[in-house]
Amino acid sequence: MFLLLAWLRLGGYDGVPMETFLSRIDEAVAEKKLLETSAKNLGTYLERPDLAEWERASLEELVGAGEWTELNDRFFRTLAFGTGGLRGRTIGRVVTAAERGQSGPLGRPEHPAAGTNVMNEFNLGRAVRGLVAYVREVFPGEKPRLVFSHDTRHFSRPFAEMAAGLVREMGGTCFLFAEDRSTPELSFAVRHLQAHAGAMITASHNPPHDNGFKAYFADGAQVVEPAASGIIAKVNAISGPLGPGERGEGGEVVVVGEDLDAAYLEALAGTVLEPEVIREQADSLRLVFTGIHGTGSRIAPKILARFGFRFSEVEAQREGDGRFPTVVSPNPENAEALALAIAQAREEGADVVLATDPDADRMGVAVRNAEGEFVLLTGNQIGS
Repeated sequence: MFLLLAWLRLGGYDGVPMETFLSRIDEAVAEKKLLETSAKNLGTYLERPDLAEWERASLEELVGAGEWTELNDRFFRTLAFGTGGLRGRTIGRVVTAAERGQSGPLGRPEHPAAGTNVMNEFNLGRAVRGLVAYVREVFPGEKPRLVFSHDTRHFSRPFAEMAAGLVREMGGTCFLFAEDRSTPELSFAVRHLQAHAGAMITASHNPPHDNGFKAYFADGAQVVEPAASGIIAKVNAISGPLGPGERGEGGEVVVVGEDLDAAYLEALAGTVLEPEVIREQADSLRLVFTGIHGTGSRIAPKILARFGFRFSEVEAQREGDGRFPTVVSPNPENAEALALAIAQAREEGADVVLATDPDADRMGVAVRNAEGEFVLLTGNQIGS
């Protein structure tokens, strides 16, 4: 029934009679190539009044080509908003011609994957609207104030801009970083700007095809109970496009950047218990730092320089790049991700290698052992 309504509205599949298109769906379900839940979610998705032309064309292409595995991956469920937020593929295993479009920065597709189980505008919108609705409930009578940041992944910037625009449409104030910034700085910004909540567009150290939405509350920490269940309930209650009851007057987007960086650096410096000891010893160490194409390169070199450390950066990994082209995985806890930095440290006679993941809330460290060889420290060793 869902697909019947959808294709009556759309007028059939790319010149193919609607009956033929529906029979393909029915046959795929009967032959257990397409799950019934996938077919139902596909039909519901196609019934959206805000369905974009490229989304329709993309799904037509997948059905026409019999890409049932891809359709199951994209539609077997609706991407769930969990305790920390959302995370999933944003570029499909099969990229359609409609999604590839004109191609975006660094060769990425023009559009993210269409579907209910992928990180795209559909699911991002649900997440933002649910978060704002919960803020309104917890802070009645107050204009929602949110902060958004993003890493260097594919679609992170347009997702952040879309999220900020939604907050504005809903009558809230959104503080949006002018460029990519780290998760720790986002956490700081929520508190520094006295915001009600915030979100980071990132999939942490996941592969390049993923992206996500990490939600933070007024204390600057990732959401926990009871806020987590409250936000999830709001997200799950959303069933259509933005309605009149959700819209508000006086919304705005405020771009933040260097001024907030300066405040963050001051706060970071203030966490050092004995700065004079660091200054006395800093010159005796030689460091190599890499942000692995992520946000760490924005702040880490500045704080190292502030305390007088001698360090170099891995130039090949300094620029933001959502492909993460020099590593298999941008996880700094993996030796492979530190290979270039360790090679540079050997060449320069450095003592320590420091690396951060794309959103810079995870750090890897390698140090020389008694034999002079570099070994990775565990998280517990770093902490101690």
